[in-house]
Amino acid sequence: MTTVSGGPIRVLIVDDNPRFGELAEMFLEEEFEDIRVKAVTSAAEGENVLSEATVDCVVSDYQMPEKDGVEFLRSVREDHPDLPFIIMTGKGDETVASEAISAGVTDYIRKEAGSEHYDLLAHRIRNVVGQQRAEQAKKARNRRIRRVYERIDDGFVALDEEWQLTYANSRAAELLDRPNDELMGKRATEVFPGIEDTEFYEAAAGVLEDQEVLTVEEHYDLLDAWFEVRIFPDVDGLSIYFRDITERKRRQQELERSRKRYRALVDTAPTAIVVVDADDGSIVELNQSAESLLGYDSEELSGDHHTELHPPEDESLYETLFRERLEAGAGMVSKHADGSQVCVETADGERVPVEISSQVIELEEERLVQSVIRDIVKRS
Repeated sequence: MTTVSGGPIRVLIVDDNPRFGELAEMFLEEEFEDIRVKAVTSAAEGENVLSEATVDCVVSDYQMPEKDGVEFLRSVREDHPDLPFIIMTGKGDETVASEAISAGVTDYIRKEAGSEHYDLLAHRIRNVVGQQRAEQAKKARNRRIRRVYERIDDGFVALDEEWQLTYANSRAAELLDRPNDELMGKRATEVFPGIEDTEFYEAAAGVLEDQEVLTVEEHYDLLDAWFEVRIFPDVDGLSIYFRDITERKRRQQELERSRKRYRALVDTAPTAIVVVDADDGSIVELNQSAESLLGYDSEELSGDHHTELHPPEDESLYETLFRERLEAGAGMVSKHADGSQVCVETADGERVPVEISSQVIELEEERLVQSVIRDIVKRS
């Protein structure tokens, strides 16, 4: 027999007719292994049980002396607003349904004789308790998820398919400079005015349609800030993580400006200059004078190892020289330790004796080695 997950269902039956309570307890517990019944004969007794024991569902007769079923329901709702509550009405009591609904009843059923009535009652009990437990499990799961969302550094918002915010963590409220309660239920276009004209909106619409994850970086004019936004499809809308990357963008822009200024100076220098990445030894660029000396276009050598500038049989020697200059931070060489001349090899295969002066250049997060190459033959 199918049972409701979460263990036995503890049912409180309240009916001033003790015979009904006895029959309900006997039939429900014998026929339905997941139902446990406690029967009492007044609303006052029912309230005492609820104050002392855990109950999953209340089933109450409507017509009772002192306090009827709806009055009992109202008193239960004061302390147990979500407890499943079923009212049984006798023949001619159907009009009480609207009053019971207003009081917060979960379900109601016509009270009748016969085993079929208990079968129907068991079905209704299982149904309301199953729904209640599923809702409680969902709320518990959401609480756990939200605790996670509150710990992350990113702003997080959840949107339904109508683009309404169903959740926003405290970091999102902080980034948007809006109280959290002002965000709930609002459409994304209200929370983010002007977003329809941004890449963010286009990307979110695409994720909603294609169900594929997207990451977007763009400047949001209203907040005068750059944001990195990761958009995920969800079962009922979108999950969106966003972080303020304005400082990172500022550093990138400053680095790019520094690079441009530096490269402009390098490119217009009258002497041959080769710029090499200090980390991996790859050639970054040659200025015009270096292109003329070596016979290569800068783009041809960009990314190649710096030893490509020298005779191939001496690659290890030039790598050693490069590392020595890197450790020293600056220096000049024209001869190897064995007294042989330092040379570069041109695109035509000509070996040109040179003097190389190097220094380490720091550009924000980039470390470069700038080498000035002088043709010794031409100088002499």
